[in-house]
Amino acid sequence: MKETILNFYKSIYPNTYHIEDAAMDCHIRGGKELDTFIEAGRELCKEGNLQFIRRDVYAYNDDHEDVVGIYKGYRKSFGFVITGPDEEDVYIAEYNKGTAMHNDKVRVRIIKSKDSRHKREGVITSVLERANETVVGTYDRQRNFGFVIPDDERLGTDIFVDLQHTLDARSGAKVLVKIMKWPDGDKKPEGMIIEVLGYKGDIGLDINCIMAEHHIPFSFPENVIKASKHIDMTIHDDSNRWDLRHIPMVTIDGEDAKDLDDAVSGRKLDNGNYELGVHIADVSHYVESQKAIDKEAYDRGTSVYLVDRVIPMLPESLSNGICSLNAGEDRYAMTCMMEINQAGKVVDYHIQPSIIHVNRRCSYKEVYKALAEDIIPEDLLPLMPMLKDLACIAENLRAMRYRRGALDFDFPEYKVLLDHDGTPLRIVKRERTLAERLIEECMLIANETVATHLKNTHRPSVYRIHEVPSDEKMELFQKVLNYLGQNIRLNGETLEPRQFQYILDTVKGTDIEQVTQIMTLRSMQQAKYSTDNVGHFGLASTCYTHFTSPIRRYPDLMVHRLLKADMNWRNGYSKRDTTAEFLVRAAEHSSLKEQDAVSAERDTVDLKKTQYMVPFIGEVFEGTISSITSFGMFVELENGIDGLVHMSMMTDDYYFYDEEHFVLVGKRTGKIYRLGETVTVTLVKADVEKRQIDFVLGEVDNLMKIQEEMNISSSYVSKREKNPLGRTSSSKQLKRRGRKSNSGKSSGRKSRKISTKCNAVGKSKHKKGKKRKR
Repeated sequence: MKETILNFYKSIYPNTYHIEDAAMDCHIRGGKELDTFIEAGRELCKEGNLQFIRRDVYAYNDDHEDVVGIYKGYRKSFGFVITGPDEEDVYIAEYNKGTAMHNDKVRVRIIKSKDSRHKREGVITSVLERANETVVGTYDRQRNFGFVIPDDERLGTDIFVDLQHTLDARSGAKVLVKIMKWPDGDKKPEGMIIEVLGYKGDIGLDINCIMAEHHIPFSFPENVIKASKHIDMTIHDDSNRWDLRHIPMVTIDGEDAKDLDDAVSGRKLDNGNYELGVHIADVSHYVESQKAIDKEAYDRGTSVYLVDRVIPMLPESLSNGICSLNAGEDRYAMTCMMEINQAGKVVDYHIQPSIIHVNRRCSYKEVYKALAEDIIPEDLLPLMPMLKDLACIAENLRAMRYRRGALDFDFPEYKVLLDHDGTPLRIVKRERTLAERLIEECMLIANETVATHLKNTHRPSVYRIHEVPSDEKMELFQKVLNYLGQNIRLNGETLEPRQFQYILDTVKGTDIEQVTQIMTLRSMQQAKYSTDNVGHFGLASTCYTHFTSPIRRYPDLMVHRLLKADMNWRNGYSKRDTTAEFLVRAAEHSSLKEQDAVSAERDTVDLKKTQYMVPFIGEVFEGTISSITSFGMFVELENGIDGLVHMSMMTDDYYFYDEEHFVLVGKRTGKIYRLGETVTVTLVKADVEKRQIDFVLGEVDNLMKIQEEMNISSSYVSKREKNPLGRTSSSKQLKRRGRKSNSGKSSGRKSRKISTKCNAVGKSKHKKGKKRKR
């Protein structure tokens, strides 16, 4: 019907016509058919295809703009379409979203906005790509049918489930539903339950829901497990491999790491240079290209490190077994042996499959104590000369990278310790000591050396790239610098990492150091994998890749195969692994899987952070304003936990957002809230379901009244989805003080900081593997 109307008005353009006259010319009869025709004409006018002349009189609209983007639903009443990093979002009213659901790819017709707050407003005319093939939610069973109510309210609709497709789930079950029919007009989407995740009170259910939401698998398929059992676990002598079992080497990892994929060796040479050996597990020897284990590893893309568990990329018999460089056992490896001069430059290198024998497993903690405090276990004494040489190598490499202009963000990290039932007990700060820096420098230089080697082969390769910040982000960051009182000009045409390094050095030790670091990080692009080597801006590197973690990252496995193909090694790769077509597709896929993993990791931390804060509702804290937006400001506590002070709850004045200076200003009083400012807040809400924490400024006399007044669910805009200056990912984790009882009374209490001391309530039984990323 719409197509008929549109074709008619196109044929008479630029003339106008009454919709009923158009119906007569189109041979539409009266009654219900006429009503449908008239309603379709009104919808075309609303969509911008027809121009409104006067009541029921239209003309074809030849001047309209269509754009394509991703629909983001913020509440059931509205949403936005994100069309590009440098373009204004398009506001979508509820009645203009059609059948679009959160994260769908859509086509939008730009229309004249009726609201001055929105620069661009639109109507979704078609859904190009559906994003939500599966949805996590709560099953609500009725007598003859049921519904799944999505956990993510932004989806905006329940999903109808016929009783034949419920897997016998009971009402109240958390389920994963697969959508079989998409919404059509007023009809809800229809689906079938494909997995029952659990019921309220089940241990780990909250994390299971996040895993299902991000499509993270719970187990390996049977064919993968079967294939892993048929792998030859014996290390055979091989004359083609570089036999390095006589060279002293160690692994240095976290105390609870199980997948040990890198070992290091080092010594000083007679010519004054150093020899650094980085020995990486030869995963490609065991994971045969395009077979069951490889296909599953490709699909997963990466290991996922959740707050209470690790979801490995490879089966445990590989990741924690034959591929793990366990001390005292022979292992196949890929070795990158480098000669590095005192200036930190690699003057020679050799890359070859090898056989190694790790002498000792070391932890970061004991290596730090051995090097910095001279507290050395007896069995580590014979290896101390090598560790000291490695420390010198790392220092030379760090100095080289600094001279080059590389950025070094040293944000504090926190680890959430959980009870056996998943309850957060305490949060401990993870220090980045010289031991962590030592391994980091060794891995960075190995990645650079391998990347340069692959580039010089002039064959298609995979690189880890970090592009130059966009002009828009630079303009935004320049404004922040000016606001912070730093009269530093960033030259967009000749932008270099050392300009950012200079900024960070300038504010070091000042009260704006943390804010500047955060805003610098937010101005950066996101690192990703690509076959196009554009360099790594943050590392000030012209050529960089990921080579050092093939147990937990598929791109590293791809790089190992490329190395073997270049040296015509007899196995470990196939012809497909070297083709540009596959590498382009695999690099893009790996980047997307990495983003999914990061989102899942962040969501589990946010969940436990919110759970942790529930007992402290009503208590008063001191915090720092870490972000300011058009709807409020985020306040970060001393322990790394942050929450929103919504503008609607700032009742002492009417505040508006001064976008030019990134401040909130009171219209009547002139009161200004700035980034980095210390404020007193009361915790009024910790919504575990939504993983959101909310504060109000100052102390609260009547907590219950405030909570009743708050309607965060209807006025809250997600800090991750719509936050011009806010964080798009929560890189900081948690630090817990000892748990105290909460009486719910806050009146008369003095504001205070959370104690940095942690009470040893109990030890977490959940182990977490190592995690190194740049």
